[in-house]
Amino acid sequence: MTLTEIKKWMLGSPIASHHAEHQKLNVSVGLAVFSSDALSSTAYAIDEILIPLSASTYFAAINQISMPVTIALVLLIALVVISYRQVITAYPDGGGSYIVSKHNLGETASLIAGAALLIDYVLTVAVSISSGVAQLVSTGLCGPVSPVTICVLLITAMMVANLRGLKESGTMFALPAFFFLIAMFGLIVSGLWVLQWGPPDIVLHASLMAKANQSHLVPWTDLAFLVLFFSAFSHGCSGLTGIEAVSNGVKAFKEPRSELANKTMLLMGIILSVILLGLTYLTVGFGITPQADQTIFSQISHAVFQDGWMYYVVQFSTTVILILAANTAFADFPRVTSLLAQDGFLPRQLTSLGDRLVFSNGIILLGLVAIALIIGFNADTHSLIPLYAIGVFLCFTTSQLGMVRYHQRERQPGWQQGLLINGLGALVTAAVTLLLAVEKFSDGAWIVLVLIPLLIVLFQFSKAHYLKVAKQLAMPEEMHHPVALQHTVLVLISSMNRGALPALEYAKSISSDVEAVHVELSAEATDRLKMAWDRWGSGVPLTILKSPYRSLMAPLMAYIDEVETRHEHDMVTVIVPEFVTKHWWQSIFHNQTALLIRALLRNKRNKIVTTVRYHLDE
Repeated sequence: MTLTEIKKWMLGSPIASHHAEHQKLNVSVGLAVFSSDALSSTAYAIDEILIPLSASTYFAAINQISMPVTIALVLLIALVVISYRQVITAYPDGGGSYIVSKHNLGETASLIAGAALLIDYVLTVAVSISSGVAQLVSTGLCGPVSPVTICVLLITAMMVANLRGLKESGTMFALPAFFFLIAMFGLIVSGLWVLQWGPPDIVLHASLMAKANQSHLVPWTDLAFLVLFFSAFSHGCSGLTGIEAVSNGVKAFKEPRSELANKTMLLMGIILSVILLGLTYLTVGFGITPQADQTIFSQISHAVFQDGWMYYVVQFSTTVILILAANTAFADFPRVTSLLAQDGFLPRQLTSLGDRLVFSNGIILLGLVAIALIIGFNADTHSLIPLYAIGVFLCFTTSQLGMVRYHQRERQPGWQQGLLINGLGALVTAAVTLLLAVEKFSDGAWIVLVLIPLLIVLFQFSKAHYLKVAKQLAMPEEMHHPVALQHTVLVLISSMNRGALPALEYAKSISSDVEAVHVELSAEATDRLKMAWDRWGSGVPLTILKSPYRSLMAPLMAYIDEVETRHEHDMVTVIVPEFVTKHWWQSIFHNQTALLIRALLRNKRNKIVTTVRYHLDE
């Protein structure tokens, strides 16, 4: 099986460019593709809220603060969703933070947004996959297999799935996404029923917990208590990750794409809010606290379903959606890198569509970086989370500030309302960004604050390179008429064989100044070549280069430079005969001299390197 056949088997047959429109998404598939990250974040957002509360000395801190924190998060979700609906309407071709900042705030702001987005998407993959594996580990079903190994295998599988194409991967992920939603709402409804009408011991425990909490309330004017609230809120902001994905991927929707994207955004916000409120209520009702070997979500599920089969169904669906949440990043990261590359801030290869009408290079890049991050942090979700939310809210802030400037400039119908919405969104998300930077700085947020400037330097270096190249490749102002070049042709000969004959024939067809060159590594081999040359050399002069230290390249490179000096105004063409084996694996039995010669001559000016191949049969 050839490499082409293997690629076709893994990724599917290539899709013609004119079929691109058939790869577009509707609301249901779009919800699965772009909302999995936001919806799945509920599985670890509750853990993040409770971790700082569980360390508090306040007896009722968890139960008194949990629901207010969640309500604050829901209000923030509503504000962000409404704000991004404004973005989608204003930018129907895709209005992520990079585009909005670029059009309204200038290059620096757009690069900040672009850097934050790339970090956000890489962390989306790392956090979602590691959290999903953590849910699986909570069930005890993983056995001795390392979580890091499982994470790496899952990311690899995600890469392959997305390389097959957006619509195919979206359809593949739609069923697990909706299965998760059914399981989630089933858990919440069942949990509410158990707390009200379930086993007497559970109902009694919930009632006693509520009374105890009411008798140990702490005044909200207590400064330490307020600090604890904001700490829990900042940790819980991880539940808002992935909301921007829909606005980045508007172009992936069918027409009318703005309308479908807005419906998807609104539906995602409602579902996310309901799940967060429901899980928090169950956490408080069952008196659940963080445990080292079991996630909060697993404890809720176990409290509702005990050891029944529904517990494993819920855990499995959560694991799957967390793993598939990485698909949001695989859908949007390549789009953002392609936008940056189009503007010259990243290598141009990231703009190329692959055989399946996806940005294959961006998908592969994301997968490799995420795998490196998983290995570096040992697949520890809580170590990765502090790096996560600050980039997300920085994107929110730049996007909303950009929309404020957009409304001020365009003044379209209803612009005052849009200005108010996006202005409030910018103010709130900027405050949250500052809170996250302060609260999580020592926990690892400083890494993101360092990485963003480094990425901006990389972007600017790439842009400067492309500008220099464009300047040097620009056509001259004066008229230029190409003329025929007189050039010397050197044919590199190691021995007289059938592979050398086509090279000599080609050389004589392009120039009258042809010279064969042989580097003497063995006197016996040189003598055999001389004897054969009189018969097969076709009258081409043969130059023998001595090599007392048995070096092939040093005397050859020196002689090529000498020829150039001898013919100052000529172009030197170096012809390298090369035989090609029938099968790729047979090439390991032969020296790759031609490859080395081409590599060494690549950076030499006024030298053309041509390979004349002789194909071997079986």
